Amino acid sequence: MTLPSGLRVRLIPLLHLQSATIACFIRVGSRYETVETNGLSHFLEHMVYRGTDRHPAAHDLSLAIEMLGGTLDAATHVDFTSYDLTLPSETIAQGTELLAEVLRQPLLTEMGTEKQIIREEILEDLNESGEQVDIDNVSRRLLYPDHPLGFSIAGPLENLGRFETDDLKRHHGSHYTACNSVLCIAGAFDQEALADAIGMHFDGMPGGQSVAPTPTSRKGDHERFKYVHEQGSQTEVRLSFHTPGVNSPLAPVFLLLDRILDDGLSTRVHRVICEERGLAYDAFAGSDTFEDCGVCDFGASVEHQKVPLLVETTLELIRELQERAPAEEEVEKAKRRYFWDLRTVRDDPEDTVHFVGMSALFGLPEQVSTIAQQVADVTADDVQQAAQTYLDSRHAYLTCVGVLDDDLRSAVEGLVRG
Repeated sequence: MTLPSGLRVRLIPLLHLQSATIACFIRVGSRYETVETNGLSHFLEHMVYRGTDRHPAAHDLSLAIEMLGGTLDAATHVDFTSYDLTLPSETIAQGTELLAEVLRQPLLTEMGTEKQIIREEILEDLNESGEQVDIDNVSRRLLYPDHPLGFSIAGPLENLGRFETDDLKRHHGSHYTACNSVLCIAGAFDQEALADAIGMHFDGMPGGQSVAPTPTSRKGDHERFKYVHEQGSQTEVRLSFHTPGVNSPLAPVFLLLDRILDDGLSTRVHRVICEERGLAYDAFAGSDTFEDCGVCDFGASVEHQKVPLLVETTLELIRELQERAPAEEEVEKAKRRYFWDLRTVRDDPEDTVHFVGMSALFGLPEQVSTIAQQVADVTADDVQQAAQTYLDSRHAYLTCVGVLDDDLRSAVEGLVRG
C-alpha cells in the first residue's frame, strides 16, 4: 500500500514466526553526495539515534527500544540507508511508533560525542600517514575516479570536522521524505491493526520527492592500476570489471555467474586459486550492483611474492569461462543453490524485509517467484557471453594494498596494461 504522503508500505505476514522486523529504506548514501558533503549521510544515520523529544538522550532511546525486547540496527550504504528494528511480535506496534519518532523527529544533539565515535571509525581505514588503505575504498576510487560511487561511505576526516547541525537538517529534509523511502514489516502481526498504527505514526512524514542518483559515465580510459603501500605479511588484491546494474536485463545472468564462480568450496575460484594452486587461504568473486551499473570483483590476500601469479591465475580462470561455456550440471547446481537461498528468505523477518524493501525502493520485482524464474531462464551460453563481454582483461582494474617492490609492482601493472 501507499500512504497519502507517498510512503510505500509493504506488510508481509509470516505467522509461523515469533518475531517481527520493521525496516525503513531511504535513498540516501555516498552516491547522493558531493566532494564537500561526502560522509554526511553516514553521520546523519548516527545522529538520528542521539535522541528525540520523548527520549532526549541516546541512552534513553536505546533503553526504550530494549524495554520492548527490540534490537536496533542501521547501516549506510552507497545508494541507500536502512533502519531495522526486530521485536517480539506483541510489541511491533510500539516499535513502529518508536521508529517513526526516530526518523521523523531526531533532535540531532550530542554532535561532539558522535563526531569522536565516527572519527575512530574513519581512522580504522587510514594508515599513519592518513592515506586510505581499505582496499574496497581504494578500488572504488580507481573505478570511479570522478564520481560519487568512488567516495568512501564515512567520508574524509576534514568533512566530518566541519559538519554542523544545519548540514544535517538540510540533508534530513532532502532525503528523509515519504516519496524517497519504503517502509517494510515482516513477521507475526495483525495486519489490520498494524496498518492503522503505521498510518497514525508515519503519515505525517513530509512527502518530498524521490532523489535521483548522479548518472555514471565512463568516457575515456582512466588509470587501471592502483598500489598503496601498507606494511604487513600479505598484500590484498582486487581485480575488478565494470558490469551492468540491477535494472539491466542481464542482472539475472550475473546472479548466476557469481554462483558459478564462487558459491561454495567446489566452485571455480576456490577450487583453482586455493585447492589446486595453493595461492591463498581464501579467495572470492562477486558482484556489487547499483541501479545503473555494477562491479565484478575477484579478490584474495596473499604473500607479496605471489601477487603476479594470483593475478595471472585469476585472468586464466576468466579466460577458461570465456572460451568454454560452463557445463549444464554446473549451471543447474548454481541455480539450485540460488533457489534454496530464495526459499529461506521467509525463515527470517530481517531477510524478508531487506529483500522486499530494497526491491520496492529500486523498482525491482518484489516476488521471489519472479526472480527465480528469471534466473531459471539463464543458459550456459548466456553466462559465457556475459564473461566475454564484461570480464575483458583489456578493461580490468587492479588494486593492491600491501608491499610490492619495484619488480613486483612492474610485473602486476604490466598484467593490466598488456
